[in-house]
Amino acid sequence: MADVSTVVVVVLLGAAAFFYTLGGFAGGSVFIAILLAANVPAGQAALAGLVFNTVSTSSSILRWRIHFSREMLWFVAGSVPMAFVGGLLYVPDELLRRVMGVAILVGGFTVLTATFQLKKVYLGIPARVLVGCGIGLLAGLTGIGGGVYLAPLLIMLDIANPKTTAATTTTLILLNSLAGIPARLPRLPTLLPNPIILAAIPLIILTAQLGSYTGAKLFSQKTVRRVIALILISIGL
Repeated sequence: MADVSTVVVVVLLGAAAFFYTLGGFAGGSVFIAILLAANVPAGQAALAGLVFNTVSTSSSILRWRIHFSREMLWFVAGSVPMAFVGGLLYVPDELLRRVMGVAILVGGFTVLTATFQLKKVYLGIPARVLVGCGIGLLAGLTGIGGGVYLAPLLIMLDIANPKTTAATTTTLILLNSLAGIPARLPRLPTLLPNPIILAAIPLIILTAQLGSYTGAKLFSQKTVRRVIALILISIGL
């Protein structure tokens, strides 16, 4: 029989996947926060975050792909290689826990301003690639997919509409996570025996399907924008 605390953690992870895929996110930052609170070692939490991100976005990307714009590919082009590099980096567990905590907090506070649209700004190809590089490095290192950093930029500078933003973050998170996992493969055997990880994966697949369908098919652009804002603010809290 499963331990009650394990069941609670798994249910929270599934709920996070549903809520976050409503706005085109995977839920990586919240996945990691939940795992750290459940005393999962930081190294395992980072790898689990990448695995959960992959599962969540693989389940939702088919819903969001029709809203993706090719102009957003430059962010992805810079981000994915650096996600692999970030995954290769070894950081002691206690330091990594601190880095992950700061990354979650910074992401949360930056997105508090995402509802305030600034003057439309055109970012050239080099700038998009450079932004992607920074996001990818952090994604591979911490297991956070990076959508929480890109979405505020796209929204505040009016680079993309809400559904294109959601489609872009979904794509970015999926590819960053797929790039970061191979770099951490030697650490995979330490992760798989964890009952939380094994139990959460099928639930995340289901709830991500439900969340992405609701956000991509049933919600309007205005509603998706509000969902993204709520998601980003919740991370800050």
